[in-house]
Amino acid sequence: MKRLLLSTMAFASAFAMAPAAHAVDYVPGNPEFTVEGNINNGTVSADFGRSGIAAGAFQDTFNFIIDQAGLASGTLSTSTTRFNSPTDLDILSVFINGFEATKTIVGKAEFFEINNVAIAAGATNQIVVTGTSRGNGSYAGTATFEPTAAVPEAGTWALMLFGIGGIGASMRVRRRQAKIAFA
Repeated sequence: MKRLLLSTMAFASAFAMAPAAHAVDYVPGNPEFTVEGNINNGTVSADFGRSGIAAGAFQDTFNFIIDQAGLASGTLSTSTTRFNSPTDLDILSVFINGFEATKTIVGKAEFFEINNVAIAAGATNQIVVTGTSRGNGSYAGTATFEPTAAVPEAGTWALMLFGIGGIGASMRVRRRQAKIAFA
């Protein structure tokens, strides 16, 4: 029991002394996060990424607020000339609002793709990129946003159906009245 306790303490102290992953938060307007379009009304596109990432683990978070609800899609890629060289970068994951992008590896390039992620109006939304750089890595991504039309609530649907039914009933009554003619 004493041995287990000592080994657990040794592991915990080694973990506590390990260097922390480099975490950075970005917002639109940073050179690493450019946004085009009208966040209040219409489509929006964005470019995001980093170059010259120092050796070690990193986590970049791109925070943004759009004043309309809609759907977003995006891609991210990285490549290297030679595996394990200073420009080699391994992306471990890409998330948009908690949904993970799909990873594809082609040769010495990594690609991530995600489509139709819900974006909340007026709330902080996030793109989170985690990975490991070997000394001078880089990645680049693009994202698009399209607002969604407002979907009527159940009560609104019921009122619309009731109104359409009422119009249909009144037209049917009018037809009957037109067929009855007095001479």
